[in-house]
Parts: sequence; structure tokens; C-alpha cells
Amino acid sequence: MREHELGPLLRRLRESTGRTQQELADDLNQRTGRNSDRHQVSDWERCVIPGPYWREQLADSLGVPVDLLNRAAAASRRRRKLERLSLEGPDENAEGPVDRRKFLGTAAVAASAAAEPWGRLAVALSGGRVDEAAVRQLVGGTADLYTDEEHVPAPLLSARIAAHLDCITAAIPRAGQRRSELIISAGETAALAGWAAWDRGEHAEAAHYFRAVHDAAQETGHRPLEALAILYASYGADNPSRATTMLKEAQLCVKGPGYATAHAWAAAREAEEQARLGQSAAAERAIERARTAYDYASPEAEQPWVRFLRPARLDSMAVSTYTRLGHPEAVAQAQASMDHLDVGNPKVNVAVLCDAAMAHLVAGDGERGAAVARQALDTAVSFNYIGVTMVDVRMKEIAGVLPDNTTARDLQQEIRAAVV
Repeated sequence: MREHELGPLLRRLRESTGRTQQELADDLNQRTGRNSDRHQVSDWERCVIPGPYWREQLADSLGVPVDLLNRAAAASRRRRKLERLSLEGPDENAEGPVDRRKFLGTAAVAASAAAEPWGRLAVALSGGRVDEAAVRQLVGGTADLYTDEEHVPAPLLSARIAAHLDCITAAIPRAGQRRSELIISAGETAALAGWAAWDRGEHAEAAHYFRAVHDAAQETGHRPLEALAILYASYGADNPSRATTMLKEAQLCVKGPGYATAHAWAAAREAEEQARLGQSAAAERAIERARTAYDYASPEAEQPWVRFLRPARLDSMAVSTYTRLGHPEAVAQAQASMDHLDVGNPKVNVAVLCDAAMAHLVAGDGERGAAVARQALDTAVSFNYIGVTMVDVRMKEIAGVLPDNTTARDLQQEIRAAVV
């Protein structure tokens, strides 16, 4: 299955909303006033690339950015073009002879088509150097994965992540002076693969990926890559004390210009773990370090793996910290985080809403807490985040502290039914 292409992506997104092809067509008809049917949706999911107008309508209906569908459409066109070239043979009008094996290998990398098995084989057999344009394309592909993961749960991207990692790995031996750059990009991709595995509950597989990221960081001497592995792995640490030690090390790995957002993430994560330990003073100091670092941060201009850390998400980490400490600032911070919600980022919104709900519930405002928890559950269900470890853990915590009234009991039952 070519999950990085448009057809399979549309199918997975539709299925994540629980709709049939006819139901999606009906929604499109209501939005556009046109006459679509399930056959048209089926064609889009199998072989037909919808035009810009329909991609925009599909994005609205499926609740994802249109750029996600545009990138997938471009990938589908590139793959088809390369398959045509592989079948047509050399161009008789070309001015000179063409080494088709080398051409296919280079083109596959440059177009990211080496995510396909035939493309990986072509890369492996090509024998030539991977040029600068191909390296840029591969590194850009890693950044695209992190961007897409903000809107699509990482487990849904798993096949695409693994294929991209295969592609980079095949290119590394022939990257010449760009070898370290590709190893770093491979490490970033492996970190995302580990995060997706952990989100699926496959913790042993996640640990293997994170060790590979550590090896890539050691090979290149790139300490921020080490920080990335530590940050992801810290969520699955055996205990808060171990996680705190890890996160202090991560902060040392991202000192200096260009890594302010990563430093803020690591410090805020330390604050959460210090709060789990009941270390109030240490947790508050860590939150202050996180906020100070964030004052100098430019998430969109730094590493692709920190772009998720928008103000609402940083606020929600403070909420999580203050809630565990029983700090009076928890509720005020919860409201601040909700004021920063971004409709285009459901992943961040689910985390923010869960943390805000817990703050209100622990503070004794059961009605407000249940209302926010309901919003969190509805968002998680709508965007297929149920079954993702980070969401399930939060939802179970919320279910355990909901008040004893009819509305809250109904919500509690819904959460327990959804989160197995």
C-alpha cells in the first residue's frame, strides 16, 4: 500500500472519521451543491487524483490542512511519472546515451519515490553519488513527516515513516560529504518511528528505534539529535526519577542559539516529572526555565520536530505541572491554554483540553471540568486519536476523577467504552 500517496491517504482519513464512501460523498454534496457519489470517492481512493477544488473540499470535510492532500497528490504524480519512465525505456530523441539504472536510482531519491520497494531497489543498485538536490529532498521529506504528524496521528503515518527511513538509509553510503546530514535526518525519522511505535503500545520496538537515534547522534556528534531521542523516550521512562535525570541531560544537549524551542520542551517535560515526584520548587524552576527559553524561540524556524510546541501546548505542560502540585495557578493556566487553541492542530488541542480538564476537576470545579473533558473526548474521537497512548492515558486519568453526577457518569462510561 502506498500510504504516502493521495488515494490510500484519503481512504485512511475517511475511515478515521467512521464514514462510508457514500457518507463522505453526501457531505461533499452538502458543502458544494454538486452531485458526487460513492463511485467518485472510490475513484479518488483508488486511482484518480482529484483537482485543486476537490482537494480543498475534501480537506475541509476530513478536517485536515489542504497542504497535506496537495503533497500527497504531488507524490502520486511523481510516482506515476517515474513508473512511466521505467517502462518506456531510453528517450530516442535524447542527445546522448542514458544510464537508465543510474537515472532511476537518482530520480527515485529525488522524488521520494524510493519509499516504494521498486524505488529502494533502484537506489540500492544505482551505484552513483547522491547529489545535493536529492539530499535536500530527503531532508525535506523528514520535515514533511513531522508537519503531517501534527494533523494525522503518528500510527497512521507508520508505514510512510518506515518507508522514508528505508529510503534515507539506502542513500547514506553514497552521500559523500553530505553523509552526516543524511544520518541526522535518518535519526530524526527513526525518532518519529519510535514515537509512533510507542503511541501504538509497542514499547520494545520504540526502544529499538530510540537506541538507533542515539547511535546516529554518536556517529555524527550531533547532540540535539540525542535530545530528541531522550525527550520521546522520557514519556515511557520506568519512573519519574529516571525521567527527570534523562530530561536534565536533554537540556544540556540543546544549549545555544537555534535550539530555544527544544530547550523549552525539555525543561517543561522536566517540570512535569518533578511534579510527579512532588518536588514543588524544582518543578516551578523548570517551568520558569521553559518559559525563559521560549521567549527566545522560533518554533517554525528551528527543527521540524519542535514545531508542535506552540503557546497552547507549553501552557498545557505548565497546567499539568501545577495540577499535580495542587498549585493555585493551575486553573488560570488552564484557561490561558484554552485561549490559545488552534483549530488546525487537533493533536495539540486534545492534549491541551485533557490537561485543562484535569486542572478544573482537581480544583473541584466538576461541571467545568466535565465540559472540557467532553470537548477533549469529542476532538479525540473526531480526529482518530483514541487508541493513541498519550490520549488514552490522559482520558483514563480524567475518568478516574470525574464527579458523581448523571452527566459526569455518562461521560465516564463513554470514555471507558472508547479507551479499552
